Amino acid sequence: MTKWECDIRADLEWQKTDIYQVGDRETGLSIRAEGTWKHSTDWGPVGPDGNIPGRSGAYYRHLNAEGKSEFLYSGDGAYMGQLLGRWGPDGSPFRINDWFLYITDSPDASKNLYMAMNDKSGDGFKDNEGVMHVVAYTYDRREVAPHWSYNRFSNTWSTSTY
Repeated sequence: MTKWECDIRADLEWQKTDIYQVGDRETGLSIRAEGTWKHSTDWGPVGPDGNIPGRSGAYYRHLNAEGKSEFLYSGDGAYMGQLLGRWGPDGSPFRINDWFLYITDSPDASKNLYMAMNDKSGDGFKDNEGVMHVVAYTYDRREVAPHWSYNRFSNTWSTSTY
């Protein structure tokens, strides 16, 4: 198992980490983030998913970044303040939030993971504060404990290891 730890600053755009693409049929990469940061001095701190801690499920329309191209990520589920990643300096952004699993059969070890807070590119980062602590590690996909679920409609149990 390989493990990485890093702190991602809220006031900087894409930050290169030592985390690189790994993977094959047996290996996956798990990324977890914790902490709070502020995307504006006049707004309270948010967690890695962009939500205010303790208020899960609350929705703030003005923090929705879907379709707003001035943000680093504006795709499905885009929210101001969430933790983002991309592979390489020119990769496509994706949501990490507080937990992310990366599995591939064709890794490119030359591509490091870059991370940033989702905010407006450029001046949007000037008033940001805080740090998000990130831990990433490889794991053996064959040794992951199965996840059991029950389907009440068919009265059957099923299992998967994600």
